[in-house]
Amino acid sequence: MSAASVPIYSLPNEVLIQVLSSFPTRKLLPLASISRRFAGVVGRLHYSRLHEASLLQDHELILECYHPSVKISTPTLFCEYLGTDGLTEAGDGVSFGDMNALYTRFRPYLGDEHLRPRARYPTRRVVEGLEGKLAELPTHDIHLEAGELFSQLCTVASLIKIGPRRGLFLSIANVTDGWVRVFRNWLESQAARPSDAQHPVGDVENDESILWTSSAKDVGLKFRVVEKDDSRAPVFVKANEEPPMSYTLQYEELLIRTNRLLLGLETSLAQQVYPSADRKALMNIEIWEKVDSLL
Repeated sequence: MSAASVPIYSLPNEVLIQVLSSFPTRKLLPLASISRRFAGVVGRLHYSRLHEASLLQDHELILECYHPSVKISTPTLFCEYLGTDGLTEAGDGVSFGDMNALYTRFRPYLGDEHLRPRARYPTRRVVEGLEGKLAELPTHDIHLEAGELFSQLCTVASLIKIGPRRGLFLSIANVTDGWVRVFRNWLESQAARPSDAQHPVGDVENDESILWTSSAKDVGLKFRVVEKDDSRAPVFVKANEEPPMSYTLQYEELLIRTNRLLLGLETSLAQQVYPSADRKALMNIEIWEKVDSLL
């Protein structure tokens, strides 16, 4: 049977777009394989959704990144939208693969009540007067004991829809819940990099300054690494053993594959279809998470 004889192919593109727009992205994208016409319509819808997702649609992106030993004392970071490199070009008929390679960049920052340095000791470059203090910038201290090869940070990023009262959320959708390993050799190499070193735009997946939460490279953290003078370091270390070292990780960017951000946004929007009377009883985040795990 030819495509022309199938009733749906007689529909104008405007009507076809209206029909397909009701499909969530996970079910929409496979429809692109039906025909070239479907691929074109699905591509337009997908691009439009990626653009809307990058703007977060009245949502906030929050980040929790902490060593397990300091989970309680580590503040939650909010994330400011910086941009989505290549998004404009993606609207010019590029492939689905190219759209899947888009990353949206955010700058993590501390809330007003946490505008203070998190480093317990001044860094070597601060002591020597080569740079200013890390005040008002989110940072994380990493200390490796003698012979310790790496540390690890739990990393949770979530999209939230803020409710009418402070501290209450209408919805919360997980974007990532994983961890990153921070290796000694990576810390040494990054601390040695010039502060003005730049990585080519568009080559995110090969940027060595980014630590990824999984091999899929959907979510990554870009840090600036500063070595610290640690007065606790022992005078003598075994010849075959790495010495203890301390570093400060300064958050520069949170990068999220835009497709991943889109799926998280759709999850959040789906949570908001509950009647308002029921939603008021679920505004507290702890209660909401328990209910969501049962669905």
